[in-house]
Amino acid sequence: MDLRQLRYFVTVADELNFSRAAEKLHMSQPPLSHQIKALEDELGVELLYRTRREVKLTDAGRVLLKHARSLFDQVDIAVKSTVKAAAGDSGVVRLGMATSAVFNVLPTILEAIRERFPSVEVIVADMESKEQIRNVALDKLDIGFIHAMPPTSGMQHVELFSEPYAAVLPAGHPLADREPLTLKDLADTPMVAFSREHAPALSDALIATCLGAGFHPGIAHTARHPLTVLQMVSVGLGVALVPKSFAPTAFGGVRFRDLEGDSGHIRIEAIWRDNHPSELVQRVIAEVILPAARLTAPQA
Repeated sequence: MDLRQLRYFVTVADELNFSRAAEKLHMSQPPLSHQIKALEDELGVELLYRTRREVKLTDAGRVLLKHARSLFDQVDIAVKSTVKAAAGDSGVVRLGMATSAVFNVLPTILEAIRERFPSVEVIVADMESKEQIRNVALDKLDIGFIHAMPPTSGMQHVELFSEPYAAVLPAGHPLADREPLTLKDLADTPMVAFSREHAPALSDALIATCLGAGFHPGIAHTARHPLTVLQMVSVGLGVALVPKSFAPTAFGGVRFRDLEGDSGHIRIEAIWRDNHPSELVQRVIAEVILPAARLTAPQA
């Protein structure tokens, strides 16, 4: 059985007349009758009652007609979707997001993609920056949103967002209510920091920020995930420096405090492979990512 035979059968079932069906299919009646008989022989069932005066569907014919119409609808959708995908108007875009980017970058990017490409499915994975780089290189992600790191061979990158650090202190910490609070106030306080093994960009940025303020951070504990950092602070293991966008999480048992003066910045970059083969991904980069980068770039 092939689609051509099914198309013949559907046409006959619609017309319930072999002559009209043959005319509609631009063929003569004998070959059409032969094709319907061949289809019945292949299935081992009678699809049509035929007499000199009328043609009717059997129960088996009604079932096949229902499923054949559904099949042709799916074929039509597949053809149209394929044409749209070739034009870069539909398909799937796979995004990786560093946790802080979920708060500040993801909403803007998603809104822009949905507005510009309403037929595109977006799949988002919360993933460490170095893991995103690896997955982009392996074509498991199309675009990554990472904490800024040194350039990687074979990839393009552009800065999208920059935000200052905020201090996170246990709710009962003596510095929790100090006004104003500066980075140097934390110089002699044990710190909870992101593990360099899992978040090298955040770890290096924290150390550079503290050194810039005139002290070396006393990192007493490390964690892989932001929620673990906040939980460790809440039980009194130390204080932490985190991207300011974490503050709206309202995590229990801690106080988020802005820092006066230069507290350093965390930067979010978009990364993607050179010469990405997907027309859709290239258009998302050109029409969403690059314009977003221009909007956030420092004004001259």
